Amino acid sequence: MGLVQREIEAAGFSTIALSMIPDLTASVGVPRIAAIEHPFGLTLGLAGDSVRQLEVLRATLRALEGISHSGGIVHLPFEWDSGDKLNMYPPEPPPIVRYLRRHPWHFLNFLHRTPPQVPAFPGGQARQGESGGDHDRDEYT
Repeated sequence: MGLVQREIEAAGFSTIALSMIPDLTASVGVPRIAAIEHPFGLTLGLAGDSVRQLEVLRATLRALEGISHSGGIVHLPFEWDSGDKLNMYPPEPPPIVRYLRRHPWHFLNFLHRTPPQVPAFPGGQARQGESGGDHDRDEYT
């Protein structure tokens, strides 16, 4: 993150990092930080809460305008109500969960299975003795 931001800044564009851990973010040398007290994975707010997401985005852009020195940190005025019950589960279970619900006897096989190897180079053939990675894709459907 810091390396990319420094390159963008060198090209003449201002950048800011939105972070839940501003001290850690500062340690990688980002030019500006907008600190926010939100849970991990919900930096801008809950999915579907466009009002809150826009508020966070606008506050971050105002912080970008307001920080005049490198290494500046602005703490955004948002607090997360920890009493809110979060529903962070997907509306539909992932394919592997659906498969294991239909075939629970395969669960132990998945725990002790060696994952397939990726090809030696992008677009290339796997080296002799290695798997191409997609050999058992149909097994999960």
